[in-house]
Amino acid sequence: MAENKVMNKKGFHYGWVIVFVGFLSMWFITCIFSSAAGMMVNPVTEEMGISRSAFTMASTACSIAGMIMSTSIGRIFKKYSVKKTMLAGSALYAACYAAYGIAPNIYVFYVIGFISGFAMIMSSMVAISTLLARWFDEKRGLAVALASTGSGVGGVVMNPLIGNLVTSMGWRRTYFVLGAMIAVVMIPAVLFLIKETPQEMGLEPYGKKETADGVPVEESGYTAAEARVTPMYWLWIPVVLIVSATCNTIMQHTVAYATDMGFEYSVAAGIASVLTAGLAIWKLVMGQLYDSIGSRKAATLSLSVYTLVLILYAISSKEMAIIYYIGTALFGMGGSFATIAYSVVVQDVFGKKDFATIYGSINVFASVGGAIGSPIVAAVFDTLGTYKPAWVVLAVIMFINVILLNLMFKAKDKYEKENA
Repeated sequence: MAENKVMNKKGFHYGWVIVFVGFLSMWFITCIFSSAAGMMVNPVTEEMGISRSAFTMASTACSIAGMIMSTSIGRIFKKYSVKKTMLAGSALYAACYAAYGIAPNIYVFYVIGFISGFAMIMSSMVAISTLLARWFDEKRGLAVALASTGSGVGGVVMNPLIGNLVTSMGWRRTYFVLGAMIAVVMIPAVLFLIKETPQEMGLEPYGKKETADGVPVEESGYTAAEARVTPMYWLWIPVVLIVSATCNTIMQHTVAYATDMGFEYSVAAGIASVLTAGLAIWKLVMGQLYDSIGSRKAATLSLSVYTLVLILYAISSKEMAIIYYIGTALFGMGGSFATIAYSVVVQDVFGKKDFATIYGSINVFASVGGAIGSPIVAAVFDTLGTYKPAWVVLAVIMFINVILLNLMFKAKDKYEKENA
């Protein structure tokens, strides 16, 4: 068999520009969703006279729409291109945030949230992961990590910014500002910087492998139909569902949880910024680990730390604030799973042949997790007056996820040996 070698990677590769657009998408699409949802809980619920669980149903509506859109996003990319889809999604997402500012009641929030869910899938992580799978054969973990740090870096900026804007001009005008920011940044970035494939620019993917005879290595992997009948697919789904539910819950309830423990609102906003800053830093660290030690070991480490974070949240209090601070600082090590592992593990397990369709179908369950996690935890708070029981239950389930993840990789080895 001919020995594989890596094609020349000297000089700047345009794939890193795609990473930069991904960074912007994670900041102005994904981060604004989580930051606004968290920072708006108190002001919106207080003005409208509604419960926290009622408010978080807007995020649930967004996740439900995302679930629906994820079932067909692979086909949409093939028919209309990722670039056109991202452009339309970015414009629609900007319009949705401006519309929140004129919503007369919570029911209009639900309608806008539902529409924004379609726009988010069109313009954020599914689209970026699809592009990065095309542009990178090596350094995939780093590429996904760098792109996804946009949500962390953005959170450091957006949490205090949104807090200050809400204080100075009210939540309605703040939504107008957010909509304008999305439009001004995302539409030009997608329009002028996105390139569908390396071949469009006469390039090969970064680190593209070829045989000793100079023939590029043929892409391998499963079709979406083939992937769905493997045990790996069905072991991966509950992991994705629970991690998505937990991530959305922590991101949306961090400020509320901190204020409930007795921290001032401004301090709680600062804690949320530390959480998102740590997320950005840990994504870079974990991205390197996915490339160096492999996706199985890196993903196992990430979920194990996530379990620890939930335990620390469950036992924390203002009197034992150091425990809460440690959990907040470590959150990014577990939270990074939802961006890096979702992309890298899917490509490692199922290949590149039908990546967008497989990723999109699995993202349905990420959307389900996002839809049910936050309102369930909010309902726990509304009923019991505390978040702590929810953190305990999530910690137990997250530990089960560690087991399921490793069973999936064992199933991959066995399935490929049996079907070789």
